[in-house]
Amino acid sequence: MTNRLFQRCSLLLLAVFLVACAQSPQRINVQPTLSISSDSIGSGRTILVSGSDQRQSKVLGSLGGVYGNSATLTVGNNIEQALTNAANALLASQGYVVNSPDPSALQLTIVVENLTYQPQEQAVGNTVKLSAVLRADVSKRGETFSGRYQSDSERRSVTKPDQEENEKYVNELLSDTLVRMFSDNRLRDFLLK
Repeated sequence: MTNRLFQRCSLLLLAVFLVACAQSPQRINVQPTLSISSDSIGSGRTILVSGSDQRQSKVLGSLGGVYGNSATLTVGNNIEQALTNAANALLASQGYVVNSPDPSALQLTIVVENLTYQPQEQAVGNTVKLSAVLRADVSKRGETFSGRYQSDSERRSVTKPDQEENEKYVNELLSDTLVRMFSDNRLRDFLLK
């Protein structure tokens, strides 16, 4: 009798453990924020910012766990609009007139080339590697500029990151990449010439 009870309890504990280890798919909201010196360099120049999501896969990566590749991380909101909003907020603080219908306005397209999330198998703790590649395509009166910006990040934690942590990781990565973009003197010079 005691042996049967022990077996049943063991099976129940194993089932609870397996369910706890499983990961459900996660959909995160991206909302990068930019904090760069907001010197009023735009001086009323007009600019129209747009986004373009050109990722090969809309899945950032797998979360791992018992269900392996079926537990995925994806973006739940419009990534193009989120990047546009972040860029517009920064450019407006720098003295640009954003969302301008002026046909002679600068045209800036922020292209998402890649955004990945890769958990690393480890005996103890958890490590996640993230990577983002953004491109800035700008045109003005027949002239063009294109710059490519990449950021990589590695996050370590004792337990598997939950949806809130993953959202924070991805937003920090995108924010860092946008800061790199708007800190590029070549891009800044092209916008100002």
